[in-house]
Amino acid sequence: MSLDHARLALADQGVTLLPGVVPAGMLEALRAAVAESRALERPMSRQVLYTHQPAPTDRPPLSALMDQWLSPFQHEGPGSTRAVADAVRPLAEGLLGEPGVLFQDLLLVKRRGQKAFPWHQDFGYWPVDRPLGVVLWVPLQPSDGESGALRFAAGSHRLGPRPVVDLHNGRPQQAGADLAFDPTAWPTFAPTYAAGDAVAFTPTTFHASPAMVRPGERAAWSCIFLSPQVRWCHANAPNHPLCRVVADGAPITEHPHA
Repeated sequence: MSLDHARLALADQGVTLLPGVVPAGMLEALRAAVAESRALERPMSRQVLYTHQPAPTDRPPLSALMDQWLSPFQHEGPGSTRAVADAVRPLAEGLLGEPGVLFQDLLLVKRRGQKAFPWHQDFGYWPVDRPLGVVLWVPLQPSDGESGALRFAAGSHRLGPRPVVDLHNGRPQQAGADLAFDPTAWPTFAPTYAAGDAVAFTPTTFHASPAMVRPGERAAWSCIFLSPQVRWCHANAPNHPLCRVVADGAPITEHPHA
């Protein structure tokens, strides 16, 4: 698929598969980043990001759903994903149709016994003012539904931003909020990913991940590039740790540390 066709598919469906765009050396570098993160005992994310309230005391840790290392591109040396993020920047900017600002990236490991991720959008978890950006998700081995690969509600980005979801139960975090999303109302896009494939989607495309039923684990890497038109907006995710270090209303910048 040409970049022009991929950009059109992303605008129309909110998601597009990019076959074979990730070279073997890049996949190996990402696998090494997972191994180094473990070897160096870098802290994993402890809890789902509750953007408008403290985490309820009865919720399990994030590891009930997956193991996650946040923004390893910010590290220097072993375990850093900076070189990979720099390598995919031209692809992200081609999909955006403008320069991109690297907002964050994630190393994600799904193990057998961890629960399914419910349907959600990403935008509500970020302290930014508009969903102008692209998310790239790259499995580090062939993946499908039995290994917890991402699936999408094609076209659901047309709903615009919806309430942020509690990923432990799939319901809106804010009491009384109406998600107003029915996954059966949208075609399900659930690719079988080959090594080197990536999937691109918008910050408002609903997506989910089933539980992994195969032995072992499935690792993936995700990165988010936002439009330079985007500004920091504390009100969109007031509990996000970045709200302590970025100026509300200022243009987004790369590499902020909470």
